[in-house]
Amino acid sequence: MIEVSQKIKKFKIPILILCLFLVGSFILQYSILLDKNLENLAQDFSTPHQNGITYSSGNILIENQTVQDDIIIKFTASVSIVNSTLQGSIYMFNIGGLFVLQTSNITQNVVMSDLSTLFVENSTIGGSIECRDDTSMELFDCHTPTTTVWKFDSANIILNGSNLATLNEFGIAGIIHIINSQISLVSLNGLPSSRTYITNSNILFLNDLVVPLNAITGPYRFSVLTFNISYSTSERIINLTWVGWDSPIIDGYLNITFEIYLDNQFYAEINGSGYYDLYSSSYQVHIPDPGKHNVSIVSIDSRGNRYTSTIIIEQISYPPFQWIPFFITIVVIAGLITGTIIWVKKKQNRGYFSSVGSIFKTELVAGKKKLLILAITSATPGIILFFSFMVITSLVGSIAIDGIRDLISMILSIYILYFGLIFSISVGAGSVANAKKNGTLSWFFSKPVRRWEFLWGKILAFMVMIVITMICVSISFVLGSIFYVDPIYFADILSIGGYIFLIGLIALLPLTAIVVFSSSVFKKVGFAYFIPIIVFMALPSIISFLPMLARSEWPLLFSFTFYFEQLGKVWISNIGGLFGSIGSYGGLLGIEITPLTLTPSTIIVIMVSLTIAFFSLATIIFQKQDIP
Repeated sequence: MIEVSQKIKKFKIPILILCLFLVGSFILQYSILLDKNLENLAQDFSTPHQNGITYSSGNILIENQTVQDDIIIKFTASVSIVNSTLQGSIYMFNIGGLFVLQTSNITQNVVMSDLSTLFVENSTIGGSIECRDDTSMELFDCHTPTTTVWKFDSANIILNGSNLATLNEFGIAGIIHIINSQISLVSLNGLPSSRTYITNSNILFLNDLVVPLNAITGPYRFSVLTFNISYSTSERIINLTWVGWDSPIIDGYLNITFEIYLDNQFYAEINGSGYYDLYSSSYQVHIPDPGKHNVSIVSIDSRGNRYTSTIIIEQISYPPFQWIPFFITIVVIAGLITGTIIWVKKKQNRGYFSSVGSIFKTELVAGKKKLLILAITSATPGIILFFSFMVITSLVGSIAIDGIRDLISMILSIYILYFGLIFSISVGAGSVANAKKNGTLSWFFSKPVRRWEFLWGKILAFMVMIVITMICVSISFVLGSIFYVDPIYFADILSIGGYIFLIGLIALLPLTAIVVFSSSVFKKVGFAYFIPIIVFMALPSIISFLPMLARSEWPLLFSFTFYFEQLGKVWISNIGGLFGSIGSYGGLLGIEITPLTLTPSTIIVIMVSLTIAFFSLATIIFQKQDIP
């Protein structure tokens, strides 16, 4: 074995050369066979090709000749036939070109495909012309009253000063121009995207089976050029926009009429005829009541062909703000406060002393600068809205009530999140802790001041600050939006303002209670600042990822932002804000998350319960706390 191995090593170079030679020979032989097969495939388009003349490249001139064979033009060949007669057919492929000039005559057919081009001037074609794929054909001054032209696919045809028997159109795209010509029959059977223009021509019989197409392009939130789409809106007046076109257009005139139907009942008729290729228009449709409604556009041409596009609109009805119960509640609260003040004064006349009023006044006087800054800051959302709507209207002309609701909802979420944090820290965080730290609390308690009176004097002052600030915020949102809506939506904007006031109270009162509780419990001011940051910023960010793991939104019950955004989803805009819920994003990751839906009443009960609980705990702990 060793000797055999050594002998093989001596001949390894010749063996390697022999192997390379055999492989190279095989590749060369296979290439030759492949070229022959490709050549056969290129020529084997149909039976007439086998005996025809094939031109594959270059510029070929046939002049003053009579050719009896078929001609095949393929690849990049360009053939010119001048003053000649061709008794066979012509087949064109790839990007081949054919020019038939000066009284030439083709007695059989011309078949075009791919990107081939045909130009015929002052000549005749006795058979038919088939234009397929993306071919182009031009006939100038050709009088062949027996010729039939077939258009398929996306072919483009120009007939100028010519006389033909029939033009049959079955295209899906492309354009036909008929200019100064006479045709016995024009039959249009293709799609509306295949356009036909007839100018100063005589068509003895026109068979128009092309439907007059239309496409709904608006309202603004509707997907452009999409049919039978359902979408939701709170608008009661829909600005319906559409485009429409038809084929043929005769002498530049589009003859088309549109009918609008609401819930399958005739609503309006619009005459779209005129000297243009494409008609576009708009019409305001009044939606009568909430629920699903279908709005249809029917385009009708001069021959009665019809085409219908439909959009399904679901009108959402947001609840109007209950102003009468709201003002009744205010009157009741004002009456209770007045009665309490009168009762306290009567007790004071009998020797009872209460320091709640004096501490309340002291806290308001001390915080008047903060209150002024907060009131001025509350104008920020209105300013942002005003200039945002100004930019939007300058770009698109107008903004729908849905867009206004969505933008208000997003800005409100951001404002309450950051403003709530700033408000709680600046107003309530150090209210008790600072008094403990600097000894003010000990000085107060050396006087005839009850502990709960001290605490509740401050709490009442904070509540007044919240109410005043949220009134300013609500007015700011209303003034920033009301100038950009149709007057029929003024009531909606006012309702939004009322709900913003309620959402602000529902969000800030429990947060303030938590801050006062932490300020009462902890001696260090740092904890009083740290707690609202955890509750309002860090905790919601962490909790927002838990629904992905739990496959449900129930962990959001521990997220403070979830509650006021759920209220905004019901009262202002169904987009639901920016921070509270991420259930809609689970589908992007293929995760099905069970949504959590709470009614406004449930949320109000939860938030009021939290407010009462933390204020009560703060009072109890403050009463029993050892204060040096």
